[in-house]
Amino acid sequence: MFQLARLKVRGFRGFVGEQEFVFDNPVVLLFGENHQGKSSTLNAVEWCLFGDDCVGKKTGIRERVGWEIANRYLTQGDVVVTAEFDSPDGTYSVTREQSVARKRVEQKVTVTLPNKTRLHGDEAEDLIHKLFGYSFQDFMTTVYQHQEAIRAILTQEPRDRNDAIDRLLGLSPYREILNGITGAKLEGTLGVMGSKREDFRRRCEQAIRTLSNLINGEKAKAISEGITEGEMTEQSALRRSRDITEAVGSLARELGSTDFQVKVPASFGEIADFHEWVETQTDRLWKQAPDVLKQQALATEQAKLVRIKGDYEGAMADEAAKQTDRDDFVRKFGDEVTLAKAAVATKHSIVHLEDQMRKTNAKASLVREAIQYLKGIAPEADKSRCPLCGADAPDLLSHLDAEWKEQIKGEVQGLEQQKAECGAKLKETEVLVEEFKTLERKLRISIARRETGASQVAAALGRKIEKEDDPLALLRMRLQKIESELELTRQAIGKKREKISDIYNQRRRLRIIHEILSHEQKRGAIERIWKTSEFTGLEQALNEASQLVEDMKAIRSALAEASREEAEAKIQAAGAALDKYFCCIAKHPAIPGLVMEVTEDRRSGLNSYGFKSKDGSDPTPILSQGDLNCLALSLFLGLSEATGESQRFSFLMLDDPTQSLGSEMKRDLVKALEDIASCRRLIIATPDTEFKDSLMTNITKSKVVYNFDGWTEGSGPEVTRAN
Repeated sequence: MFQLARLKVRGFRGFVGEQEFVFDNPVVLLFGENHQGKSSTLNAVEWCLFGDDCVGKKTGIRERVGWEIANRYLTQGDVVVTAEFDSPDGTYSVTREQSVARKRVEQKVTVTLPNKTRLHGDEAEDLIHKLFGYSFQDFMTTVYQHQEAIRAILTQEPRDRNDAIDRLLGLSPYREILNGITGAKLEGTLGVMGSKREDFRRRCEQAIRTLSNLINGEKAKAISEGITEGEMTEQSALRRSRDITEAVGSLARELGSTDFQVKVPASFGEIADFHEWVETQTDRLWKQAPDVLKQQALATEQAKLVRIKGDYEGAMADEAAKQTDRDDFVRKFGDEVTLAKAAVATKHSIVHLEDQMRKTNAKASLVREAIQYLKGIAPEADKSRCPLCGADAPDLLSHLDAEWKEQIKGEVQGLEQQKAECGAKLKETEVLVEEFKTLERKLRISIARRETGASQVAAALGRKIEKEDDPLALLRMRLQKIESELELTRQAIGKKREKISDIYNQRRRLRIIHEILSHEQKRGAIERIWKTSEFTGLEQALNEASQLVEDMKAIRSALAEASREEAEAKIQAAGAALDKYFCCIAKHPAIPGLVMEVTEDRRSGLNSYGFKSKDGSDPTPILSQGDLNCLALSLFLGLSEATGESQRFSFLMLDDPTQSLGSEMKRDLVKALEDIASCRRLIIATPDTEFKDSLMTNITKSKVVYNFDGWTEGSGPEVTRAN
């Protein structure tokens, strides 16, 4: 067993400067008000051993979420904690350091062996686990009485509570192995393996059925092609391949090909490529055949001449239509010369009318001025004297006014109307002139298009077109000749096409035989899978896996039974201590005694723990907070006493164990600790003066007190030792 002998702390949580503690008495008391560094002392021990495992949500302790390791007022140096443990082999020293000055937080751990050998890093971490054999959770439930962690044994979910009690009893290896077997999910993995094997078998059987159907279908097609069952062999396929090669060679010679290369498949596996070769060679020979090339050239020329003929016919029709439009216009309105003469005559008429209008307008102007003058002179003036010649004219104003209205005005209006009519006639003539010009232009365009067509005919026929020649007649003659040549070429090609068709038919029959044989080969390969060493090995592996699952079930059952038997033995050994401590500390009038039971969890097969009163009732619903603390302490102390010889550490750490306890409960807890002190070193942190005085008075083992006081940001707590 390992005994905590000495602790050095610097920069850890509540500590700033270095502080040393020597645990050389059976009872070590850390006393002082809250927030003075007592808990930090106990925390330093666990952090030294377990590092980051004691930080964060994973610990199951609410206050550890966001937990700070380094003292936030530390300005120099790093966090350093060193714990020394005495053992039968000598003293082991564990030092854990954490940098605070660097941006990235780094930890270093060192273990010094009794022979002064030092191990660092992962090697040191491995040795800590090997020496002490504890996880952080083991330590918190068997060595370090943390109120929240211990009380959770009674209040947390059954699965977590059972796990915690297994740890208290030292049975966590059983639970870890059993959880490992369950977590391996061997039965599920075996089921998946079997399912995949069956799925593979079904897929193979489906493939065989599919191939059989394809083979039957191809055989029916082969029979309809005149292929007998006896010809559906590899030898027959190779013989047909040679026949096809000879037919292609004969076609090449007939077509005059000089670069033909013979290809005959030497084995059945080459027939697939042979199909491609036959198709490629046949297409190439056909495209290079002289008759085919001549047919293509004649067809191209025919298409070109038909297009030119259509264009020329269209141009002639368009020219005829445009000529008709022009002739109809001339018959109706005259040609450009006639329209020009009409326009000149109309212009002369307009000039004559304008001259008459000027003379009439001069007289009209004089009459209008005389009327205005006579109307504008004084009333008493003589209005019978003419303002132009001075002669007497009785009633002159009335006479002039009547003449303006009856004669001059009408004459002027008539001349203006005649001029307007002449202007409209002139505009109409000008429009007709433009329309005639448009018709002339369109006719010229049509003539040019027809002439271009004639040039195209000449170029296509390769001859000059004279005026007396009819391009359409020449085109029809050439097209008739092309059609005659095409007919002769088609007849020549038809004979050769029969050979190609025969090659294609032979190739089709060969492909059918090849498909049948290929499908049969695939079906045979699948059918042979069941006899392969790989599949036989797979079956053997599945059988072995099935046996492994059965063996693991037996091992799991045996481990669970062994864990339960050991738990029952330890509970039986600890039963009296549990009952004694609970009755001693709590003295609850409604609970005559405490009994702890272990049963098998039917779902998981692991240990399931329960508590009941000696009268068979569940005690937890009637317990106060203080009673719950007493029950948790009784469980912790009772199991510690009963399992003392199996534990690696020979000391217990209790952090403020008197929470919610009355004075009598505190005195009774001291009595219980008196018994524990005989087999374990006790390190107790408390701010409770009453409890401290009771410990100092009633514990018979030697004691030492570390007083914590006067904590400041710059230096941490002031710690003094008193015996």
